[in-house]
Amino acid sequence: MFRALKSNGNKDFANSIRVGTGFIGMRGRTSEQKKVIKYFNSTGLLGAIFGISNATFDAILGNKINACRQWINARALNVHGMDADEVKETTPILVENYASESRFFKIFNDRTFRTSEYQVTYLLFGEKQMYVYSHTFDLTSENTTEHTREYFYEDITNVDVTQKKIEFPNPRPLRYLLGGIGCIVLGALLALIPFIGVLFAVCGLVAGIIVMFFLGYSRSVVDNLVLRLTVSGDEFICAMKPENMAAIQGMKAKIREKKK
Repeated sequence: MFRALKSNGNKDFANSIRVGTGFIGMRGRTSEQKKVIKYFNSTGLLGAIFGISNATFDAILGNKINACRQWINARALNVHGMDADEVKETTPILVENYASESRFFKIFNDRTFRTSEYQVTYLLFGEKQMYVYSHTFDLTSENTTEHTREYFYEDITNVDVTQKKIEFPNPRPLRYLLGGIGCIVLGALLALIPFIGVLFAVCGLVAGIIVMFFLGYSRSVVDNLVLRLTVSGDEFICAMKPENMAAIQGMKAKIREKKK
C-alpha cells in the first residue's frame, strides 16, 4: 500500500533556475535558508567571503535532523493509524542520508558530499506487516514530503542495498578563479598602452571570463547508498548511510523469519 501524504509548497520554479548546483531567489526565505542557499551557490573566494563554513552548515542540518527524530515515531504511528502496541515485533529502524534528488548538491573543500535536502525513513514491524514512513525536508525552503508504505511480510520479494550514482558539477577550482582574475588584471594594465590598450583590455576581460567560468567547470559522480524494498508491482527506495547496514541486516533476518 502506498500513500503520498503531502508536499508543503512547491519548487518555486518561477523564482528559481536549476543550473549546475542551482540558483534560487532569496525572497521569502528565512535567514537560515538564505545562508544555506549562499553556501551551495558560492565557490572559491566568493564562498570564503560570503558563504558559511562547513561546520555551520552541518550544525544547521544536525539541528533539523535531531528535531525530526523527536517526533518521527509519533508521526509514523499517526499516519498509519496505529498505536505502539501494534508494532512491538522488533525495535523500529531509522535510516537516513542526503536525498539524491536535491535541488543543491556539491562536494566542498573538505571533500564531503552534501545536498540541501535530507531524507529520514522510519521502519516499524507488526505481527503480519511492516510499515514505512519517509520524511524529506529541504534546508532552502519550507518544503517537506512524506510517503508511507504498508507491506505484508509474505509479499516482500527482495530487500536490497545498492549504490545510486549522482552526477553533479564540481566547484570551480581556486586556481581557475585566480587565473581568471589575473587575466583581467593583466588586460587592465595593458590598457594603459597608448592606441592599442583597449584591445588588450577587451582580450584580458574575455580571457578572464573563459578561464573563470568555463575551464574550471567539470562534473563528477558519487555513489549514494539506497535501500530498496520490492514487492510485486511496487518498489520503495530511500536513502541510507553505511552505518545503517547492521540494522538492515537485522531487518532482512526478521522478514525471512516471518515468511516461513
